[in-house]
Amino acid sequence: MGEIELGQYIVERLKQLDVKQVFGLPGDYNLDWLDFIENDKDIHWVGSTNELNASYAADGYARVKHSLGVVVTTFGVGELSALNGIAGAMSERVPILHLVGVPSTSLQANKAILHHTLGGSGTFNSFAEMSSHISSAVGILKKNTDWTTEIDRVITCALTECRPVYLTLPTDLVHAKVSDAPLRESKLPRPHSAPVSDELGDESTQSDVLKHCIAEISERFEKSKNPIVVVDICADRFGCGPELKKLVEATGVRFFANHTCRSVLDEDHTLFGGTYAGANSLPAVRQEIENADFVLMAGKLESDFNSGSFTFQLPVKDTVELHSFETKIGYASYPECDIRTILPHLTRALGQIVKKNGGPKQKDEKLIEKSKKQREELGQVPEPDSKAIKHDWFWPRIGAFLQPNDIVIGETGTSSFGLVNVPFPKNGSCLTQTLWGSIGWATGATMGAVLAANEAKEKRRTILFTGDGSIQLTLQEVGTMIRRKTCPYLFVLNNDGYEIERQIHGPKAEYNDIMMYDWQKMLPFFAGKSTHPYQSFEVHTPAELDELLNDKEFNVADKLRLIEVYMPRGDAPAGLIRQAQLTAEANSKI
Repeated sequence: MGEIELGQYIVERLKQLDVKQVFGLPGDYNLDWLDFIENDKDIHWVGSTNELNASYAADGYARVKHSLGVVVTTFGVGELSALNGIAGAMSERVPILHLVGVPSTSLQANKAILHHTLGGSGTFNSFAEMSSHISSAVGILKKNTDWTTEIDRVITCALTECRPVYLTLPTDLVHAKVSDAPLRESKLPRPHSAPVSDELGDESTQSDVLKHCIAEISERFEKSKNPIVVVDICADRFGCGPELKKLVEATGVRFFANHTCRSVLDEDHTLFGGTYAGANSLPAVRQEIENADFVLMAGKLESDFNSGSFTFQLPVKDTVELHSFETKIGYASYPECDIRTILPHLTRALGQIVKKNGGPKQKDEKLIEKSKKQREELGQVPEPDSKAIKHDWFWPRIGAFLQPNDIVIGETGTSSFGLVNVPFPKNGSCLTQTLWGSIGWATGATMGAVLAANEAKEKRRTILFTGDGSIQLTLQEVGTMIRRKTCPYLFVLNNDGYEIERQIHGPKAEYNDIMMYDWQKMLPFFAGKSTHPYQSFEVHTPAELDELLNDKEFNVADKLRLIEVYMPRGDAPAGLIRQAQLTAEANSKI
């Protein structure tokens, strides 16, 4: 049995999970561990500009790879700066390991008053207690704990629950020797570690509860005349996209997406019906969904912004909800049957029903033709009604710019709502933070997303859409993008302030105003003496933007590009206007 240093043990576990990028900032309590990253050829230290940006980047990285993101901070001052990003990962179910370098076990035992502490209290657990409320597991490594078991427990929790975890690493334990046996003898699970439908055994391996759920759902499905599938965020987090694709193709049932969960299934599929957000949906989409007599909700995570302020009109009695840790059938709940456990069985069971009955369940070719026509209409770029770039023209034009495999990140507000009805290309990905909604998230997440994209076998462009107000919170990370030689597209919508807030309340209020930066000086400033190629553009009219998007060289992601898009103050996507009205009404209710 071999031995390994504890710091190296953590690195090896990360490499087993295909983590190739580690985000964070150096601090004296984590420097010894960072040496292991520095000296490893397979895992890279990114080095962000601040801990908040690092946590956002780890979030974007984990979303694109459907695996673990890692952020490393130092004790106290570093870890607290990361907590907003960690809370967002908790809210939106993103697996992140927050590794915190802390003072040695002996200094903690002696209650030494050290830098980055709260002074005279002599306690070292205050910050861990803060993180415990926004983490699915907390691991505190001490002298008398089984260190490797605790490390594996915490990381396993992140992967199985798809939520962030917190782990301390004292300075005096970094080089402590531990057995390397766990690295050879046990593999940590992935978020999508459940078997797929073509790997299932016979029914004798199913629990009684699972058998009951499959039978009940099958009976409801067979009786239905208008069945549909609605895909939401947790289906993506738990890696259920491939199995959901098998299900809809085995059954011929039309599927829809919630706008927080775009492109889990390809939207150019003939069975795709559109994006659903309750009252904030296209009328045809809302009508079809709310007239269904069997609704399979996969990974539902309902919030005000993705449900049109809770205007989902889906009858409970006709709805089956596959959740992260339970299945709901009508009014009944079955905690033993989570989405990963039951979904492969449903693919097989419902597919057999369709096959037995002689063909796809969905036989209404008119609906499929209607869906095709709807996609074509959404894909059409209207004639601009003025010389100004307005949202009703801008987003359809962006839809025409997108290519297969593109990764699109939309900031909370005009960008995320503008993207709602943009037709996405094959294998495209759309990242938004609709539930937590922390402005500035998208720029940091772009840093992680573009690095994850660069690891992929196929070429993937990374494209950010953000507002001139939002990017001001985290724009330092553009410098990291240049330092790490990445080539994302950065579309900055210059509409002179916080437009989403103005739509909700205070259209002329000073508190929704911002300092107007000269965005054309940003890339030269951050690039400094770097030789990394970049381009910066400003466009004021539809004709200028159209010419740029049609340029063949512009469409090749070989430079970091900033595109400053001037838009009228007060203009907003139709979906944002509707949601702002719903939000304002909800906020004013007593």
